[in-house]
Amino acid sequence: MNDFIDLPNSPSDPSDPQSAVVRPFVEHWGMMARAWGINPTMGELFALLYITGGDWTAEDLRDRLRISRGNVSMNLRELMAWGVVRRLHRQGERRELYRAEGDVWTLFRRILKERKRRELEPTLNVLDEICTRAEGQPQLADLKARVESLRRFFGLIDALALRLLALESAETEELANLLAGDPPGPGEDSGDES
Repeated sequence: MNDFIDLPNSPSDPSDPQSAVVRPFVEHWGMMARAWGINPTMGELFALLYITGGDWTAEDLRDRLRISRGNVSMNLRELMAWGVVRRLHRQGERRELYRAEGDVWTLFRRILKERKRRELEPTLNVLDEICTRAEGQPQLADLKARVESLRRFFGLIDALALRLLALESAETEELANLLAGDPPGPGEDSGDES
């Protein structure tokens, strides 16, 4: 965990309300990033940009999180590759500024798309290859059956990801209502008039 410094224009008093909210948020995102297999500093940088909602220079980010220039630069490049942070230029200013995407649904879709590309699709390719290699080999029938079962499961996850990526932001309210409600029981109307 980084030794987090208070935000600009915030008193250095740890009881400051903004600091009391920002600090645990940033620290938690660093811990969660590690659990997700992502560089903790990348999580902390994103968290700081997101929760403050402001534009930050790389130097300000470095100062606030007490990390090296190289670490800031490398992680900002990765966050931009994921599409969750963008670089801004203000007229008359030489320094580059960085801002996190503020729309949660857009963030979710960009992260889902990237994780699908980096993790799910390669896994499906490996499972398909294993099934192809095991085809027609009776001694591998049990192995092939286990891999096919896993392949079907990952195929469902892939189909779900595609459906979620196709939703427009306005459709998320419908999804939220669907997920919040109790599913209809046997014989009850599901609300569909198909």
